[in-house]
Amino acid sequence: MIINLQELIALLPFLILLLTVVIVILSISYNRNHFFIAFLTIISLIVSLCSLYFLIAIVPIDITSLFHITKRSILYISMIIISSIATCVFAYPWLLKYAFNKEEFYLLTLISTLGAIFLTISNHMASLFISVELMSLPIFGLIAYSNSQKYSLEASFKYLVLSGVSSSFLLLGISWIYAISGNLSLLCLNQIFSDLSNSEKMMVLFGIIMVLMSFFFKLSMVPFHLWTADIYQGTPASVLSFFSVSGKIAIFSILLYFFSYFSVFDNKVIFLILSLISFFSILFGNLMAIFQTNIKRFFGYSSISQIGYLLIILLVSKDEYFFSVQTGGIFLLNYLCTNIVYFGVINLFSNSCDYDIDSIHLYKGLFWVQPLLASIVTIVLLSLGGIPITLGFFGKFCIFSIIIKNHLWTIGASFLIGTILGLYGYLRLIVNMYLNPSEQSFINDIKKSNFWLCSPSGILIFISGIMLLILGIYPNPLINLINSVQ
Repeated sequence: MIINLQELIALLPFLILLLTVVIVILSISYNRNHFFIAFLTIISLIVSLCSLYFLIAIVPIDITSLFHITKRSILYISMIIISSIATCVFAYPWLLKYAFNKEEFYLLTLISTLGAIFLTISNHMASLFISVELMSLPIFGLIAYSNSQKYSLEASFKYLVLSGVSSSFLLLGISWIYAISGNLSLLCLNQIFSDLSNSEKMMVLFGIIMVLMSFFFKLSMVPFHLWTADIYQGTPASVLSFFSVSGKIAIFSILLYFFSYFSVFDNKVIFLILSLISFFSILFGNLMAIFQTNIKRFFGYSSISQIGYLLIILLVSKDEYFFSVQTGGIFLLNYLCTNIVYFGVINLFSNSCDYDIDSIHLYKGLFWVQPLLASIVTIVLLSLGGIPITLGFFGKFCIFSIIIKNHLWTIGASFLIGTILGLYGYLRLIVNMYLNPSEQSFINDIKKSNFWLCSPSGILIFISGIMLLILGIYPNPLINLINSVQ
């Protein structure tokens, strides 16, 4: 196989990360240096992010039959890399308290990032499966990295077992599709599907449903959500900023790509399954979040409802596809920024402890000690709730427009009820920060971090929070950017 110059340029962001993986492995083998590896990893991620600019002029382009790069996939790759950068920035001060094996954290993050990126551009079931595994396997190690906490080991083991079951469904679905259609190309599947007999269509449809079930597990959708809260609680906060974002962006991008050719509207079975899962995910996620006292469990359930909203975007006709891609980009950017902020804040206060400061009651009265930080967290929570002048409002408004245009009245009812329930949960966290601090709150330790804004983590938190406000007030630059990648 000969790769031409254009294909080599298209592979540049991935080659940069692959080269970094090799250097990190060699550095770990010969001379461990935590600062050097952390610095190298962050710089390589930034260079890889910048190198995506050179792809704009040559896409769409196929890299063999396995990968297909478009402008839209460049947008999602950018979000994944930004999530990885945030994780490495948050992890550096957190890892300083560990005497051994600090450097492997960055290696696992890079490998998982590569898997998520390859999944985003997959055009074949074989590359799709390998990418999912490449993304998932390092996460087992990242979840268990805080091995002094029993919850981390428990969470890693649970995710390992359940992820194995998910992979089994994925392989079963792929093999079933291939047995009937004789083709594993995502691009050709719709054309092949239309040429099959009714009985063959039902069997291929069964394979597609198996693949979707595997993806719904990764997205923690109802009824594949049972692992979510426990694993969120046991996962270190610095890992959650990556775990909760990168995989979901990658999987949603591949679902959006697949359903751009295989329209949900044309198949009542797929449409019904997606509608039911979206309906129950929105209601269940928001309802369960209300009763949580642990912040990480709260956002675990909140993520179920957020992805439930996102799933509505797939329930459109082909005529609405352009608008659904635009809405997906806005909503995912909001999801990325909010995850960076609230897991970054938990990480900021947990660096000096052997455990995460993740109880809601510990943050009571945060505003009276750190007014700027509390204000940024308030913006994030209001954005998740969909309050005006935040980016979250604009994203939810676009989703509501999709509901109206496509007459999805049942989903619309769950959307409105879920939004009200979600607002109650988010306002509960906001009010808690503005109450007078109690003796049990984490005020004494928070006072020691007066210069949080001068740290790389603090700068990242500040920029992400302010972006939600700026793009909520003036979203035109974001809309123009997303329109340019269509």
